[in-house]
Amino acid sequence: MSRAENPAAFGTRGTFALIVAGFVAFLVLLAWLGTGEQPGNNGGAHGQGKGIAGYAALASMLAAEGYQVGFNRAPQHNGGRELVVLTPLPTTEAKDLSRIIDARRAGLGPTILILPKWITLPLGTDPRPPQDAAGKAWARVFGPPRAPQGWTTIMTANTPAWPGLLDRIGVHLGTAHSTAAHGWRSGGGASGPLPDDHQVQSGGGFDDDDHPLVPLVQSGDGRVLAGYIADGGAYPGLDAMAGVDPATADAISDVAANGYGRQPLVIVFEPDLLNNRGLANEATALNAQKLVLATAGRGVPRVVFDLSLAGLGAPRNLLTLAFSPPFLAATICLIIAMAGVLWRGFARFGPARATDATVPAGKLALVAGGGALLLRARRHHLIAGPYADAARERLITALGLPRRRPVAETDGAIERIQRSVAPDTAPFGEAVARLAAATSPAAIAAEAAHVHHIETTLAHASRKGGS
Repeated sequence: MSRAENPAAFGTRGTFALIVAGFVAFLVLLAWLGTGEQPGNNGGAHGQGKGIAGYAALASMLAAEGYQVGFNRAPQHNGGRELVVLTPLPTTEAKDLSRIIDARRAGLGPTILILPKWITLPLGTDPRPPQDAAGKAWARVFGPPRAPQGWTTIMTANTPAWPGLLDRIGVHLGTAHSTAAHGWRSGGGASGPLPDDHQVQSGGGFDDDDHPLVPLVQSGDGRVLAGYIADGGAYPGLDAMAGVDPATADAISDVAANGYGRQPLVIVFEPDLLNNRGLANEATALNAQKLVLATAGRGVPRVVFDLSLAGLGAPRNLLTLAFSPPFLAATICLIIAMAGVLWRGFARFGPARATDATVPAGKLALVAGGGALLLRARRHHLIAGPYADAARERLITALGLPRRRPVAETDGAIERIQRSVAPDTAPFGEAVARLAAATSPAAIAAEAAHVHHIETTLAHASRKGGS
């Protein structure tokens, strides 16, 4: 069949354009399914919060210092070898927090746990006074403008209660009438002010395995504002910041033998040491940077702020997930298979083969299904004899031969007609014998085609002669 008789529905370029458009639409769909996340700057106390209790300033400062800063929204994600900063809500489940901390302390990577303290509300109006005359006039007539997105104000303070999580470490929160803390100071001699010198949150004690909490930052009157668990791991940076003797030789040799060992857990009881409110002071900002560097240690260039425990958990983007291990291998295999299908489709020989429009589609499906069933059941050798008998009966009717005669006489009559009207065809009896002797599906099909050719030739000659 020529290309002119069966033109392609689409050209090569049109088909390729359809495939590319479909692939791009699929990628857009995957990306769209991963959107709809809650906005990060919602005023909360987390790594993307720009409110008074958030930690966006700390994240920006670390990024400016060359650290790779990331944010995790995947619930129940333990993280990897990076430094993870946990900023849970007071309502966070203790079991979820404990599972993450235990997994990371066992060898995943260093962790900073910042305890929540401030309860905030979004600001309705901008508290900053206008700086120019036009702004002052606008404020007098229409009122102050709305506050920037994420800005908050402090309502009260509250200490979290997480039964089952480091129960032997106590937490204490001062009130507005408590004794002044006189700022903060670290083991290295640095010091600075606290935004609120009375409502100071502090703690101390031991972990579940009786390991003590070593102070890293204390108030002026000796309360522990931040510390790390001295569980036998090698934490030289934290030891130096705390001003204590370095880790024992056994802990250092354990790290050298295993490539990692126990990983540090730093607990920051006073969030004003790291939040946006506290980092407004230069000394506090420098101390926050020092605390993060000491916790991360060497070879940890990435800091991840967890947002899932702060109420911003969301499933990972499907498009990103498809190109992340362990799904990356399946994605590569799918792309290779798709490329192979495209190549096979464009490299085929000739146009698509058109079917005979005179044969109803239902009969074609029935014949194809019946043939497939015979091949599946390995009963193809049983169809050779019936096909020859059916062809003989059709020729008897087409040629007007007598019925109920022996098969040999009927075949002889057919062959005599063959010699007169179609001498170039093989004798009918010989073709039937070859068909009966065939065993493989290909041989049966080939011999059946010879019998069919004889039948159609004689039937055509009979109709032509009769007309």
